[in-house]
Amino acid sequence: MIDRSRPAQNYLSRIRGVPLLTEERVAKVFSLQEGLLDEPTSAGRLLVATNHRILFFRNERGYDQVSLLPVEELKGVVVDSRRTGSFAWLKGILTLVAALLLYLVVAYWLAGRVDGPGVPWLQMDLAPFIILAAALVASWLFWRHDVRRPGGRVTLQGANWGLSFAYLGAERIPEVNDVVETLFLCRQARVASLNAQPEPGTAPGNSA
Repeated sequence: MIDRSRPAQNYLSRIRGVPLLTEERVAKVFSLQEGLLDEPTSAGRLLVATNHRILFFRNERGYDQVSLLPVEELKGVVVDSRRTGSFAWLKGILTLVAALLLYLVVAYWLAGRVDGPGVPWLQMDLAPFIILAAALVASWLFWRHDVRRPGGRVTLQGANWGLSFAYLGAERIPEVNDVVETLFLCRQARVASLNAQPEPGTAPGNSA
């Protein structure tokens, strides 16, 4: 459900250099890294839902990219969610154990063969210390991108456009559902507003 206690962010006039339209109001701000936010960030991938548009910001290959999509053209949303299961955690634990075993084997093989500086506060040679650090970093990266990664992918389908992005962390799934519901509410309100506007050249209340 949408948290209706969060006030509309009407004070914004532009987001990352993109000016908002007349009477355009921000309904929801979602960072793919940090989740739901009270206000837009200046960096990272960001989805902003307004009563007029869907704004999606991303930083790729050294340049900024922004997609500005009319919310009334939103036709459907597909949310592919994967929750972290016990098997994923088992893989993470086994990876850590394998990394430590690899460190022990390599460190034992290096003992007495490589004469180098030591790390005084750990009472170990520098080469085994580097190997241990590399094994721990590799295990952390594996946990972040394979164990914790299950979150999912969101695909927004419009009349003649599509937008797809992935998010990290199964804890983001309720927030993603919140954003999707907000998008459809914004679409419903926008369509109703457009249908209520009189045709050009027709005075309100006049009929043929």
